[in-house]
Formats: sequence, structure tokens, C-alpha cells
Amino acid sequence: MQEELVYRHIPLASLFAALGVIFPIFFHLIGLGSTFLPMFLPIIMGSLLLPLAFAISIAIIVPIVSFVFTGMPPIFPPILPVIVVELVIVAFIASFMFYKMRKSIWITLLTALALDRLALFLFVFLLAPLFNLPKKIFSFAAVVHGAPGIILILITIPLAINFLRNRYPELLLRKDD
Repeated sequence: MQEELVYRHIPLASLFAALGVIFPIFFHLIGLGSTFLPMFLPIIMGSLLLPLAFAISIAIIVPIVSFVFTGMPPIFPPILPVIVVELVIVAFIASFMFYKMRKSIWITLLTALALDRLALFLFVFLLAPLFNLPKKIFSFAAVVHGAPGIILILITIPLAINFLRNRYPELLLRKDD
């Protein structure tokens, strides 16, 4: 049973990595852009279904692959490194709390998103002076800019997990089940 579960992680990680590159392209094409945090949706969803190593791997690989193929997120201003750190934070928390510790989807998402927004605030607060920008205003604006994406995540991901729990419960099995 354990070998079967390990073999399912590679295709799942690949699926969510591909979606992590495709979603931002689609969102930008229909004019929704980065406000809806399109790269976060598949990374968080994948992290809920994958062990920590896979979750962190897709969180690092996806923005880099996206940059190589699309030029987004840009390296300068330093959006790419900030997004990599943000995605690693949410992937780590999502995988650790939901996949490993079996915490509720709500506790997991609220914790991951709160710590992500805190990290983003601190990053922008520290980087803003390097670009001669007012750090308090830009830090707050960066956090608020993603509010529609946070709402989208809090609506879609619990619905998706509930759907998977009812329709494909084997996807929510963990190594020690």
C-alpha cells in the first residue's frame, strides 16, 4: 500500500506544478491578473494532498519554470524571489498541517494564509526603501492587493477537498493510513 501511495505523489505533484504554470497565464488572459493569486491555488491544493518534500518542491519549481517560459513573475522588481518564499511558506504549512498532522482544512488554510501575508508584509517592508518607496503604505498595499485571491482560495479549496473526500477518498489517504 505504501509503495502505491508514493507512486501517486509524482503524478499529483506534476499535475499541480503544471496547473501552477497554466493558471496564471489563464488568469492574466481573462484580465484577472495577480490579484487573484492564481499560482497559489494549485500549489496550496497540491500541498494538501502531498507530503512535505513534494509540496516544497512544487512551491520552488513552479514560479521558476513560469518565469523561464513566460517571464512572469519578474525577477526585477524582486517579485520572483518573494513569491518563491511565499509559496514555500504556504506549501510547508498546508502539507504539514493537513497532510501530516491531519488538522482541519480551515485551520490549515487560515494559518497558511495568515503567515503568508505576514511574510509578504515583512518582505515588502524591508525591500521598499531599496526602491525609494514608502514602506508602510506599500507593505499594506501588497497584502491587501491579494485579498480577492485569499477569498477565492477560502471558497474553492475547501469545496475541492470536500468533493475529493466524497468522490475520491483514496486521494486523501496518507502514508500511514
